[in-house]
Amino acid sequence: MSSLFRLTGSLLFALFLAAPLAALAEDDADDPPGRVGRLAVIEGDVSFRLDRDAAAEEATRNWPLSSGAVLETGSRSRAEAWIDATALRLDEDSRLEFAVIDDREARLDLNGGRLAISIMDGAQASDLFLRLPDGQVRFAAAGRYRLEAGRDRSAVTVFAGHASIWQNGSQSQVTAGKRATLFADGNLVISDAGRPDDFDHWVAERENATLASATSRNVSSYMTGYQDLDAYGDWSNNADYGAVWTPRAVATDWAPYRFGRWAWIAPWGWTWIDAAPWGFAPFHYGRWVMLRGRWAWTPGQRAIRPVYAPALVAWIGNPGWSVTFGFGAAPAVGWFPLAPREVYVPRYRYSPTYVRRMNSVHIRDTALIDRAARSGGPANFIYRDNPKAATVVPADRMRLGQAIGSRDFQRVDSRQLQRAPSSATRDWLTPEPRRGGADARPGSAAMPREAAPSMRPATEGQGPRRDDARPAMPAFGETGNRREAQPMTLPSRQPDSIAPRESASGRDMPRNDSAPPPRRIETAPAPATTPTQPTRSAPLPRDEGFNRQTAPMLAPGASSDQAPSRFDRRN
Repeated sequence: MSSLFRLTGSLLFALFLAAPLAALAEDDADDPPGRVGRLAVIEGDVSFRLDRDAAAEEATRNWPLSSGAVLETGSRSRAEAWIDATALRLDEDSRLEFAVIDDREARLDLNGGRLAISIMDGAQASDLFLRLPDGQVRFAAAGRYRLEAGRDRSAVTVFAGHASIWQNGSQSQVTAGKRATLFADGNLVISDAGRPDDFDHWVAERENATLASATSRNVSSYMTGYQDLDAYGDWSNNADYGAVWTPRAVATDWAPYRFGRWAWIAPWGWTWIDAAPWGFAPFHYGRWVMLRGRWAWTPGQRAIRPVYAPALVAWIGNPGWSVTFGFGAAPAVGWFPLAPREVYVPRYRYSPTYVRRMNSVHIRDTALIDRAARSGGPANFIYRDNPKAATVVPADRMRLGQAIGSRDFQRVDSRQLQRAPSSATRDWLTPEPRRGGADARPGSAAMPREAAPSMRPATEGQGPRRDDARPAMPAFGETGNRREAQPMTLPSRQPDSIAPRESASGRDMPRNDSAPPPRRIETAPAPATTPTQPTRSAPLPRDEGFNRQTAPMLAPGASSDQAPSRFDRRN
């Protein structure tokens, strides 16, 4: 009988524990994703779409990429985006759709053109899924991959790493130095990778420019945008804050979150888009601190996976606050960076778990985080009344998403800042509705007021967050994606059949009309040991990281079976 009582008690205790965990899991379901992508490099004509049905806009560097976003490159144009430690580089006349980006996975659709993927952290390889018009691809190791989507076939080239392809329910393996060509009729041919072309050389140059060995020792590989920090700043150790990064060259009146612009991006709301080429990671993760008269950025604990934030600032101003600018008095708004150990409290929907995760890299005391979340934020801020930290602009400049330069903010003294009201809410600064009720676009004044998510925590009974940009995804391996209008014809990449290139702006860029139009790879038969039909195989092993020699790039003129003369190394 005593055993029965003990068993009953154990079951009741387990149910008692399970109830709050189930409620917490349900609460977490509406949290925004902690991972986003970043548009890092724009060369030429690059367009951005909020989703596949939205109108194309001119792309903006440092724009955060979330589920549904679409990038398109024009003729003689290229683009580079990052998701954590994975680089996505688009060649000209290409279209890439970020179907899903969340904490669990990133699903991409290459609708047309050429895409190079450099996976720098092997632990992140299994998070990435890619659909081509003729099949789907998964990655089992860190390395360099090239994907192509043409008019009548697709191709997967593995320079370093290991990929698997699903086509018509069958699976094939592609190892380093090999190229798989997928035809629309279901045929698959595996051949040697062939010689690198101008796009491959550009990818190798970009990899070398973003090695970021010093930064990678101080930040998590899950921090999107860290790759540019080595080139623009220096790391040092501070007794109070640990590793800190200081930008090398900034204007005398520079302060964090001063030069750039604000954009309204669902579901986060106001999001900072910095003007600096390195301006992503230091403005969406970590905190800023002034050391010996210079601003330094502290990323927090490296061991903890960081959570993306739209902007780690606190606000001053309300609808009745005005400031005298050069053109006269006008309603104003101001902000300043959060200091280390100051709790960031989101103004969008969140769960208690989410706000703890977001702040845990800097604050170990969860009770302190919970108290700040209940009260709406810290009672006092270190940089609240510091003129070197606060930026004050006309409210309309922020509301309209206009760029902020050295002539666009008002220099205020500490007494003015002390008299300025604190912003308990930012609802009064939601973007104005567009005339005629047109659909909203990020970064403009087009977001309808009723479409903007309420700036209140989830505990106040707010409805589900906006995430309607995410398309429904079929189960992996069921089908490829759709081809967009008039994708290119893929040239053969065999050593003796490189299509001629025409010089443009100091670099050789491939032209669509220079590519031969065959519908079968007659010149690239598969080796005798490789079947021409897909074969089923066991699951791929996971790679331990990108610490080995990776991404072999054959020198021009070398055959595909020769060992590369140089490898890129990742620390």
